[in-house]
Amino acid sequence: MPGLQTAYYIIGIVFMGIILILIAALVIAVFVIRAKVNNIERRIEERINEVSDLTGRGGEILAAVGKTVAKKTAQKIKKSVAK
Repeated sequence: MPGLQTAYYIIGIVFMGIILILIAALVIAVFVIRAKVNNIERRIEERINEVSDLTGRGGEILAAVGKTVAKKTAQKIKKSVAK
């Protein structure tokens, strides 16, 4: 084989090797990015669920606070009427 033909074969083999490595790196990068996006999506869904649970319990919290305030107000009214 002449030297020029050998050089072209070597350049072709090196080029194909580099492209193969780049494709493998690209595939790995896609999977890593996909995993990170899924993780972010899961965390956002968890926070949305926490907020919705909190708003769902908001009525219970307000009812408990209102009940306590009503008891204390009733006690103060009874004390002031008893005087």
